[in-house]
Amino acid sequence: MKQSVKYLKILCNLAAFILILFCLIFILPKIIVFFMPFVIGFLLSLIANPLVRFLEKKLKIKRKYGTFLTIVLVIALIVFACYGTGVLLAVGIRGFMEYLPTMSENAGIELAAAFEKLQSLLHKIPAFANLNVKELSIVLQDTLGSLVSDYKEPTFSAISGFATSIPDILVSVIMGLLATYFFIADRDRVIAACRRHIPASVHEKSRLIYDHMLRAVGGYFKAQFKIMIVIYIVIMIGLMILGVNYAWLIGFGIAFLDMLPVFGTGTVLIPWAVVKIFSGNIATAVGMMILYAVSLVVHQLIQPKLVGESVGLDPFTTLFFMFIGYKIKGVIGMILAIPIGMIVTTFYHGGAFDHLIWCITEIVNDIREFCKIDHQKKEKL
Repeated sequence: MKQSVKYLKILCNLAAFILILFCLIFILPKIIVFFMPFVIGFLLSLIANPLVRFLEKKLKIKRKYGTFLTIVLVIALIVFACYGTGVLLAVGIRGFMEYLPTMSENAGIELAAAFEKLQSLLHKIPAFANLNVKELSIVLQDTLGSLVSDYKEPTFSAISGFATSIPDILVSVIMGLLATYFFIADRDRVIAACRRHIPASVHEKSRLIYDHMLRAVGGYFKAQFKIMIVIYIVIMIGLMILGVNYAWLIGFGIAFLDMLPVFGTGTVLIPWAVVKIFSGNIATAVGMMILYAVSLVVHQLIQPKLVGESVGLDPFTTLFFMFIGYKIKGVIGMILAIPIGMIVTTFYHGGAFDHLIWCITEIVNDIREFCKIDHQKKEKL
């Protein structure tokens, strides 16, 4: 191959990769948001299609009728689940908000007692005798007080914003339901149209990447959700035994933190136990440390079985993606780094970066060849 032709190919491949990357980062998210009802309809059709296929094959119900029945059933289940969950959360959150000032006051008293005891211990150590931790105690108590006093304002503003967006939500829901129906009812026709307009090689590679991504990312989130449920039950029962008010709500928050990378149950339980120790409530502190140990053991026991090596990333790759996510978007970037990293890894194994790797390899090889020194000519000189 001529050098000019090869570098023209390299230039075209690099330009195509940069264009695709630009579209994925800046254009695709806006397109997804704009067509969100259709995206949700497509995702719902993927979930409901197996049931429609079952009704079509086993019960001999026509696909359009089976689609209608499935959508009605799914909507009924979603409405029932949302209504029950909403009522339960509304009652619990309302009670928790009413209890929050008392909880904040108690926490302030415990923090003051803990810092006072810590101050007395530090005075016994010559190196820390002049260290004053009471100022930190005052700052923490003021922070708690400001959080409690300001919680009503964002709640009412959120309710007001939700009320003004109800018409748009209704239109989006209707469009999403219609999109779900047509995606399921006309599934074969849509697939046939896509196959006519997409080259066979692209279709096969896309199908391979989709299968890998569905198994990896879908399996990962499914496993993490199961782990979260188990940890939530353990934490909730433990907090109820320790006599913590609203244990079911606090346990949910701790279990959610445990699902996130880097965070865990110790993010809440360990500082909580330390405060209890310094405030003199040794029994509760010991109970929280035992609860932390139990949750940690349960997590380590069930995670390998549920997640498995085939759906996760190796530790170094996970750390690498989390660091990049943190640098780009902070804590939210760290949370999104795991699924994005799994998608990128799946694309790599599916051959999506083969052209880019070839371009880089050819450029590096040509640079190395150009930098080589002819030793025979060097000896003559």
